[in-house]
Amino acid sequence: MSFQLPTKEDKHDYVHEQFERIARGYDLSNDVISLAMHRAWKLRAVSQLLAGKKGGKFLDVCCGTGDVSLVIAKQAAAGTAITGLDFSQNMLDLAGERQRRLAVRKDKIKTVKIDWICGDAQNLPFADDTFDGAIISFGLRNLTDLQKGLNEMARVVKSGGRIVNLDLGHTTVPLFAPIFDTYFSKVVPVIGGLLQNDKTAYTYLPESGRNYPRPERITAMFAEAGLVNIRHTPLALGTVALHLGVKR
Repeated sequence: MSFQLPTKEDKHDYVHEQFERIARGYDLSNDVISLAMHRAWKLRAVSQLLAGKKGGKFLDVCCGTGDVSLVIAKQAAAGTAITGLDFSQNMLDLAGERQRRLAVRKDKIKTVKIDWICGDAQNLPFADDTFDGAIISFGLRNLTDLQKGLNEMARVVKSGGRIVNLDLGHTTVPLFAPIFDTYFSKVVPVIGGLLQNDKTAYTYLPESGRNYPRPERITAMFAEAGLVNIRHTPLALGTVALHLGVKR
């Protein structure tokens, strides 16, 4: 039987179960699948987040094991407060472990406050205008309602704050597109099966990418959330899309 994506009604519980299950090997799998390029993409995304303001309060939505939050901690000014939110407690536990390891080796991390919160990206547990900026990395496509997730990020960010989304794109490079499609749909599940003993979770990844809106639609969704000065930057020959918007 071919793989079937979960229905909208089942998606939240389905995705939550997947991430709780694969948390322990998640970082290694990301490195192997992306050939470690995801680190450079996230660094660029954080640089855009902080370009207008190096210090303040920042929100990392769907933070997973905390890699983006920790990149913010390394780049931001001393005294910055970061909140990493995810609905997987197993992921958050690993994020806390990573933070503690870095705190021993990196003095910069000690000057930045990080809170890890288990919560729903579509119903953020924060007041309006709380943060100076917000970022979501490879998490938007996992939400049941993408627009609601962007609306919530816009709600909790202050006027003039930046909102960044890093996620899958849709390459249009003629010779590369079929190669990438074969890799993503055939090879990635095998890698997931070998590294995580979980082919199903890594079959969901490429299938969710096929149903994820094209970059121009994400741009429109940013505008619907009330953001302005919206920019889309294609990365990795268009297979990854970086979006930036500013709250009015």
